[in-house]
Amino acid sequence: MGQIIVAIFIILIGATVRTVGAASGKASAEGPAKVASYGFMLAGIALIVGNAFAVISVGQVGVKHFLGKVDMVPLGEGVHLVNPLASIEKMSVREQSYPSGGGVEIIEAQTSEQLNVTLEVAILFRLDGTVAPDLYQRLGSEESIKSSIVLNAMRNGVRDAVATKSINEIFSPNRREIASDMFEAIQSKAGDRIEVVEVFVRDVQAPPRVREAIEAKLEREQEVEQERFQTEIIQERAQQAIEEAKGIAEAQKIISEGLTPAYLTFHYIEQLGTLPAGSVVYVPTEGGIPLMRQLGGGN
Repeated sequence: MGQIIVAIFIILIGATVRTVGAASGKASAEGPAKVASYGFMLAGIALIVGNAFAVISVGQVGVKHFLGKVDMVPLGEGVHLVNPLASIEKMSVREQSYPSGGGVEIIEAQTSEQLNVTLEVAILFRLDGTVAPDLYQRLGSEESIKSSIVLNAMRNGVRDAVATKSINEIFSPNRREIASDMFEAIQSKAGDRIEVVEVFVRDVQAPPRVREAIEAKLEREQEVEQERFQTEIIQERAQQAIEEAKGIAEAQKIISEGLTPAYLTFHYIEQLGTLPAGSVVYVPTEGGIPLMRQLGGGN
């Protein structure tokens, strides 16, 4: 709209130059005035014609409005012929982070135990281009939409999600589940006006007293886990000793059952052949009286 006003002003300047030149009555002044007036008028007309074409870049959607009335049909990517007097509001439909520039929103929330925690949260979202005209009519520019919908949905969604969690769940190593609950809560608050792509939980802080208690609890859990591991090692070693003792007992039983008198006699005779000459051996008798014999040497 502003460009049209400028264009009309330029055309009026051209008409004024033409009128002044003609009123001077001098041929030397009338010619240059005519040329100058044509130049001003052509510039104004070119500006009006240029304003009749709206170029919507890739990743954008256009909202056309004129005299306080918003056209509910959004303008897609490309070149569009529009009313030169209408204004075009361009909005991005690409994925955007909030806060922008890689920042985080610091949000205070209460857990299910009514303990205050401070979270650093950022989200990735996308504006639905089909509802852009309605959002513009109700909320205004893209920045107004971010502050009215995105920020409020993020704050309320995070607080609702944290309110269902205990302090232990909030500080658990698994942040993915918490972020998933926040994602659902934020999307529920935003409705179909924006699409939440992802939620990032950067940091969580609790009051010093609570944080110290949690750290002590986690340390004790680690100690208990270590003690349980040591106990399992001891139990495993004991079980191995039991199995080893069972094996030895089984082997002794087999050996004792195999040591028959006939086998012992055979083994005795077999070993006599391996003894060197002059060895003294014990000779068993039926009466139990031991006899001593010397092998070899003629004795």
